[in-house]
Amino acid sequence: MKSRERVQTALAHREPDRVPIDLGGSVVTSIGLPVYAELRDHLDLPVLEIRTLETVQQIAWVDDDVMDSLSADVVPVFANPPSGPAPVFTDDGEGGDSFMDDFGAILRRPRGSHYYDWREFPLPEPSLDALARMRWPDPADPARYRGLRDRVKALRSTTERALFGMAPCGHDLLNQLFRVRGMEEGMMDLVANVEFAEAFLDRLTDTIVTAQEKYLEQVGDLIDVHFAADDLSGQAGPLIAPATWRKLVKPRQARIMAAIKARTKAPVLYHSCGAVTEFLPELVEIGVDIINPVQVAAAGMDTSELKRKFGKRLSFWGGGCDTQKVLPYGTPRDVRAEVEHRIADLAPGGGFVFNPVHNIQPGVPAANVVEAYAAARAAGVYPLGKKRS
Repeated sequence: MKSRERVQTALAHREPDRVPIDLGGSVVTSIGLPVYAELRDHLDLPVLEIRTLETVQQIAWVDDDVMDSLSADVVPVFANPPSGPAPVFTDDGEGGDSFMDDFGAILRRPRGSHYYDWREFPLPEPSLDALARMRWPDPADPARYRGLRDRVKALRSTTERALFGMAPCGHDLLNQLFRVRGMEEGMMDLVANVEFAEAFLDRLTDTIVTAQEKYLEQVGDLIDVHFAADDLSGQAGPLIAPATWRKLVKPRQARIMAAIKARTKAPVLYHSCGAVTEFLPELVEIGVDIINPVQVAAAGMDTSELKRKFGKRLSFWGGGCDTQKVLPYGTPRDVRAEVEHRIADLAPGGGFVFNPVHNIQPGVPAANVVEAYAAARAAGVYPLGKKRS
């Protein structure tokens, strides 16, 4: 079975020949730049210039030779960069640097850090006047979509892998509020500055919907899965009161989902870290087909229970190996046992694409990465338990 058919079959809740595998198919299923270099060396692959898939997280664009080595079935499909100059990176004189994002926030990466973080926020006050002056990305910028359809048609004809669609201009409602206001201030806005919060979320929803419409008008019939996101929970539970989410965020997220569903038949993957079980029925209600990253170490994220309760309504993309403890700190034997456990829980009947939990972080031994993907290939053969020579 070819990769694309394998992914499509699994997402239709049927069993393909084996569990589909993802490494590098999206900005939440890739691998940190340092460990990617180590992985290439471990696999004895040629030295080449490593490309960055996404700047903030400092994750790698996974090359075809690595995908081939690890049996990966998915590749990403991005829009083009916007018109105008590229972001300017400013050296801080101490080994770190910074840049301004599309919304006017300043992100910094200190010396020795693997990531950029939001440090200066463009909306220091929760006022409608400040909101009116704020910098916004242009979701209708023609440069973002020029030649996109031809490029994706060519990609679809030259790869057997499934195509993972990701529209420009952001996806997150809550996260983006926190990125322009700061997390504490943004949380306070949701209860103390509701008029401002709603005005911001409305403008943001308009931006995201326009970007989704423009992107999917070009490639909605060419992609095999499509990305949506917002981090709703932390390790122990929801980041905000579910009632607040239902009032302020869910209706706007539903509008985004409706715009997506009107323009593609591809199932929609919704990325939310943390303990998201409480939100899953309502995410299904607004059109979510797949949940990611299935953070198995978070509260209430027992994979056997998730499959039992939601396996007929949701597919699971991720959750294949605990990236907080097992993948970085376990032995290869520990990693294999963990992967076998998660596949046994999540893979029966299809509805599962293997990836660890989120991007593989710096510090993870390359041998453990290789073991995780080898274990997924071996344990994921259908019918489960069948040995492949």
